[in-house]
This record gives sequence, C-alpha cells and structure tokens, in this order.
Amino acid sequence: MKKTLFTIICIMSVFAYASAQTLVTTTPQNRNVVLEEYTGIHCQYCPQGHQIAEGILADNPGKVVLINIHQGSFAVPGSGEPDFRTSFGDALAGQTGLTGYPSGTVNRHVYADWGANTALGRDKWTAAAGRILAMPSPVNIGVSSSFNAGTRLLTVTVELYYTANSAQSTNYINVALLQSNILGPQTGGGMGNNYVHKHMLRHLITGQWGDAVTTTTSGTFVTRTYTYTVPASYTSVPCDIANCDIAVFVTESHQEILNGTQVVAVGGTTLPVGNVNYTGASYKTGNPSATTSFSYNVASLLPGTQSFVFTLTPTGQPAGWNSSFVINGNTYTSTATVDITNGTPLNVTFNVTPNTDAGFPTYKFTIQSVSNPMAPVLTKEFYVISNVTDMVLHNQGSWGGGKPSDFETVYFDGLTYAGCTTFASSNYNKFIGASADNALTGVGNIYFNCGWTSPTFTDQDVAIFTTFLNGGGRLFVAGQDIGWNTWDAAGSGTVATKAFYTNYLNSSYVNDGSTTNNSVYPFATDLVFGTMGNSTFNTNLYGSGNFYPDQIAPVGNGSAITYYANTPTKISGVKSTNGTYKTVYIGFDPSMMTDANVQKEFFNKTHDWFHGIISDIDLIENNQNDFISYPNPCSDFTTIVLNNRNINDLTIQIVDLFGRTVQTEKNTNNSNLVKIDVSNLANGIYYCRILDNNSTLLKTSKIQVIK
Repeated sequence: MKKTLFTIICIMSVFAYASAQTLVTTTPQNRNVVLEEYTGIHCQYCPQGHQIAEGILADNPGKVVLINIHQGSFAVPGSGEPDFRTSFGDALAGQTGLTGYPSGTVNRHVYADWGANTALGRDKWTAAAGRILAMPSPVNIGVSSSFNAGTRLLTVTVELYYTANSAQSTNYINVALLQSNILGPQTGGGMGNNYVHKHMLRHLITGQWGDAVTTTTSGTFVTRTYTYTVPASYTSVPCDIANCDIAVFVTESHQEILNGTQVVAVGGTTLPVGNVNYTGASYKTGNPSATTSFSYNVASLLPGTQSFVFTLTPTGQPAGWNSSFVINGNTYTSTATVDITNGTPLNVTFNVTPNTDAGFPTYKFTIQSVSNPMAPVLTKEFYVISNVTDMVLHNQGSWGGGKPSDFETVYFDGLTYAGCTTFASSNYNKFIGASADNALTGVGNIYFNCGWTSPTFTDQDVAIFTTFLNGGGRLFVAGQDIGWNTWDAAGSGTVATKAFYTNYLNSSYVNDGSTTNNSVYPFATDLVFGTMGNSTFNTNLYGSGNFYPDQIAPVGNGSAITYYANTPTKISGVKSTNGTYKTVYIGFDPSMMTDANVQKEFFNKTHDWFHGIISDIDLIENNQNDFISYPNPCSDFTTIVLNNRNINDLTIQIVDLFGRTVQTEKNTNNSNLVKIDVSNLANGIYYCRILDNNSTLLKTSKIQVIK
C-alpha cells in the first residue's frame, strides 16, 4: 500500500479569518464524543458493544464519532476470513490499559472514579459520553473531503479555530478513514459471515499519533490539507467508497481528545451556512387551546442573498394538536423555501396549540442551504408538554437487543388499564432538558423504565429525582441490574447514586439474582400489592443468558411488596413513603411478566397508590375486624386480647398512618394476652395487625398513643 501525504500549514489572523467563508465556526462549543471501540470478528459480546455505541450516536446526532478498531486476539482471522486489522491498532490499544473486549475509550479521557486507565467496559460508555458532552472544548474543527474516482485520490482539508487556550502548547490533528457496511464474520452477531461491520478504522492518514499543531492559543486559526491514495479494494462493491467517512479529532499529546467531527468521504463538508440564535427556554409547558410560541433569529453566513429550505417535523404530536411556523407574515405547516441576505437576520416564530390530549412531542426544524446541499443542515429542537401528570421515562443506553423504549407499550397498557389518560413518555435527554427549563411542574408521577441499561442512575438524574421527591413526587423504578450497576465494583455507582438508592428507594442490594428467580409473587400482607397475583417471567427478554433480576431488601421506610419464585426471602420489590414522597422499586423489568393481567394490575396498583386513590390506611380500614386492646388510648403499654382465636405463632404489627411497619411483636408465649410496649412511639393514630404463621392478615384494629 502506497501512501501520499502532503501537509500545508497556514496561520491567519483572527481578522482575516472573520472576513472569509471557512469550514469552521468561531462560536465556542462543547466537546463532541469520540468513542474508539476495540473489537474483532470472533468477539461474543462485541455486537452488544456495537449496539450500545449506536444508541449513543442515535441519542446525540451530530455530536458523536464512532471508530471501531479491529485489534487483539478476537480480530485474528481464520482460514479464508477477512483481516480487518490495521498497523495502528496495537499501539492505540497499548495506551488504554484494556483487559477485555469490547473495550472503548471515550475521548481517551481518564475518569478518576473508574480507575487510572482510559479503557472502559461497554456499561460505562453512555455515562462517559454524557460527561464529555458537558465539557467545553478549546478548539473547533472544520473539515472538507473530496475524492477523485479516476486516481482514487482523497483530499481532506482540516481547519481549526481555538476559542480558548489549550492546556498543552502542542496538539495533534488526527485524520482517520472509516468504512461501514462491510459484511464479514462475527461471533455472537447471529448473521454468520454477513454481519454488518460499521465505522471500521481503515487508515490513519496523519500517521499513528497525528500531525503536530504548535499554535494552540485562543483566536488561532490553523488549516492543513492531506491527501491519500485509497486502495482499489476500498472502492469496489461491497467496500464502496460511498460507505467511507472521514473522522477528524484533535488530541493533547497522544491521549486526551479535545474535540472531533466526521463527514462523508465523497463531498463531505462542515461548511457553516448560517447561525440560529435563540435565548428562551427550549422546553415549555403548554395548556389546552392556548398557543405556545418559540421565536428564533436565523442569519446566513453565505455571501449575498441565498435560498434556504425550512422544514418543521413534529414527532409524537397528538392528533388534536396543531403546529406551524411564521416567516415574513406567512404561515407554513411543514416546509418553506425562503431567501436570507447576509447581514440581515430572519425572524422565524413557531407556534404550538395543544388540545386536551396529553402529550410531550418533539418539534425539529431544519434549515438547509439550496446552493450547498452537502453542508451541515442547521437543526434545532423545541418541546411542549401539556396535560401530563404521569410520565414514562425511558433511561439512556441500550443492550444487544434494543433499548427501554422498545417496551413502552407495556407501561402505556398498564396506565391505560389504570384509567389514566394524562400520561406521555420521554427519553432521558428530553427529561433532563425539561427539568432544567422547569417544564415538569405538572408531572407528579414518574415511571423510570430502565430495562437493562447502564448507567441506571447518574448524579444528574438523582439530583432531579431528589428534588422531585422532596416536593411530594412519586417515583416508580424498574429494571434488572439496577442494584448491581449501583453497588458492584464493576458497575457505575457513585456516592450520590448509592445514597439515593438507600435513602429514597429505601432498599439495599443483596445479589445479582439467578436464573431460578423466574417468577414473581406479591406479599399477601402488603396492603397495596398483596392481591395482585403472581406471574412467571420471560427469561429471554434480553436474549439467552442475559437474565439478572436483582434480589433486594427494604431498609429505612421501605417495605417488601414482591418476591421471587415463591420464596419470600428473595425479595424483588420495595415500596416506601415518608409522608411526603412515594417510591416503588422492582429489581426486574415488568416486561418480563408473561401474565399480561398481572402486568397491568401491577401498574394499576402503583398508579392508584401514587394518586391516592388507594392507600395503606384505606385498605386497613376496609379490612378491619376489630379486637380488644386496652388501655386505648395508651401511653406506655397496651394489651391485645386474643380471645376465641388459635393463638399459636401469631405476629403483631404496629403500622403508622403511612402504612409503615414501626414495630413487630411475636406471641412467643402463645398467650391470649399480649402486652405491647408503645413507649417509643410518637403521639398519633396507629393500626395493630394480627398475622398468622403464614403471614396471612387475620385482624386489624386502631389504637391511639397519647403521652
């Protein structure tokens, strides 16, 4: 393979930059994610890693670069198999500290709470990406790429603009040729030799560690041009050059990646065609029959007067809602072509009018240059939430078979069965944004659908949940490996997420569960879920061998509501309340339940308890069968009279007005008179419950403590 590499260096003043059309913007930006995934063709869990990476890309369009590096023992081809390795992979992997496959580095950053190496297991990629996206970058990157089919010469122009000083005086430009849609073998891929490999590193055009840049201070503009003769094998079917991309990223030394971007190899460009300026909230609370508006100013960066195509695309908009946009006094519902003159910004107002249907739709509008169709399309999103009291929140991340939103209908069916008409769903990023814009004030109940994702909790979302619960909110949390992910050394738990698990879910993690935990039963003594019924599990919901229902236990204000496999010691669900908030947490995915009626009833009871339609106290009083206790009211002691009952092995529980068991006594003497010490109880009303040795509720009566 012969490589031709030319480098042209040109440093201009900021003034000279600002007066000319270039590939890079001067507006400060946060970092894009560059995920380098170390993979192979005989890697059982690599397809799962690929799915997780694709999920990160889908959740953050235009902000993620994926580079799949075939390297290590799993990349070694067998007889007749293709060799996807490069001469660069081993050296790149050598600085990561990886110990297994797939591993990945996210911007080659060291996350101190996850160790001293840059290599991360696939369960941490999503969380790491979130952290990177929140970090400012000192450098913006612009790229254009062209390809001469006759000579197979690829020409890549790179422009950098430093919006701040880099921490290092020397940075490095890295230009990578990537290729997708390559068919080949993959263990665990389920497609034989027709597994579709994507984002495959083919060549580092700038060499192993990049091309040095020694001018890295704020205001500096750098341009370089690189050429590379692409091997003929890359330009033939199925390895078509049309499936190739150019990834460009800038590093400090050979590690920390400051920023990255990607364009198609044939005609790709980052040419900025305009700016969209907006200073208001992107998330707003709407009201039925009232119009909610968003006003944007759009400026052209192209010379003279140019035409742009505006497109408004609603996603998830209820049928009875209306949306439109206004330009120059004209109203459009979907698409408009409008001229914009450089130096004369255009005002665009978007209007959304809900009806009484609950909804949380996404509105995306795009602006595309007519004369520069390959330039990046300007994209903005805004959101309106209206008449929503119950929100189904899908966690970020994915697994080999899908993502939490794949099971949205299970939640929707359950809430519909409960008679709720004011529910909607949200992905993780929308939820974070809506919270920041204070647009969730009408939401009182959140159903956090974690499925089998990592991270389950982040410091960011538990801070939101904590405020929500302290304000009287109700939170349902469900999914497998939540406890493991929070508490195991290999998980992604933090001090904040562990504290939330203990203090708000009022639970402790016992173990990772087992394949024998293949059914769920309610505790008959629980006053909300006790009559729910039991159901077997679909143990292959996430694919064969991926069944990890957490075994948990209640702490603090928690009480057990469900257990596994008809074994009450294997607790699977905990509910809790402190009189302000309510939480329900189950260590399995409700989509696992094979009995649809039990599945729906579980949501029904959760919904009704959250909304106060049923309460522990209502159920106590509805099932009350008074017995004698004296004195009543009492201060230090009360005596329970168990006349005309089989008094052997009875348990006596004292329950407060929030349904919490505050005291338990065993009738160990098998006496018909049981003296209860209430001296440690605060003044108030309590319920005394009598249970037999099978934990079946026999009697309930009210007592009052006065001191």
